[in-house]
Amino acid sequence: MDDRYYVETPEVVTIAYDLAGAGSRCLAAAVDTLLILLLQAALGALILAGASLLADPFSDGETLLIALWSVLAFTLLWGYYLLFELVWSGQSPGKRLFGLRVLREGGRPIDFSASALRNLLRAVDFLPFAYGLGVVVIFGDPRARRLGDLAAGTVVVREGVPLTLDEVARGAAPAPVPPRAADAPPVPLLPNLHAVGPEVYTLAEELLRRRSALAPARRAALAAELTALIRGRLGLPPGGDPERFLEHFVREYRVYRAPEQFA
Repeated sequence: MDDRYYVETPEVVTIAYDLAGAGSRCLAAAVDTLLILLLQAALGALILAGASLLADPFSDGETLLIALWSVLAFTLLWGYYLLFELVWSGQSPGKRLFGLRVLREGGRPIDFSASALRNLLRAVDFLPFAYGLGVVVIFGDPRARRLGDLAAGTVVVREGVPLTLDEVARGAAPAPVPPRAADAPPVPLLPNLHAVGPEVYTLAEELLRRRSALAPARRAALAAELTALIRGRLGLPPGGDPERFLEHFVREYRVYRAPEQFA
């Protein structure tokens, strides 16, 4: 689909990742920014408490405390993401909360150099304020990358829901489609289903399964394109609602394949 990042392994196995969009990334960044501010506030409170113990508020000791706070605040600001991305394999607390992870291109885990570079350019992405430039670049890039990602060769993906062994054995859940009519015949209601290969059926299943996660315009475009392909192979004229037709096609293709499953 249009919001996926595909990686082919040396064993010629293709792995698909769901790309993280601007919305989820902004929410994760908001959580991380709030945590950074809280940590800096706590650090400032400790510095003020230490300064209050000094007899002379303008002593060299207070100057050292302020210098120490400046260094630690800077470390918190720039080292927060670097530390968590290395310890949690590409996740900060905000990313973990929203199920996001940073990967290097090719699906490899993020390393120190990639994390350091992408976070060094965070200041540029933040311009003019609130990640304004970063959001613009994310919308313009086909892999939803900000400048830091482009420079470091990284992508941010959404993590899938963990599966049990039983769920893996059963395979993905079938796409939900309305049931057949009670008086429908035991044979398919569409002609020439033999002309449609199982890969097209799988694609239709995947589209129906994931349609709620797609943008309305892209969802409609994909449904129309796939419907035109299937109608052409079945020898049917164009017309009707594409998604309703895909539901009908999937339902009848299951009937067509039923004898194979019980052979």
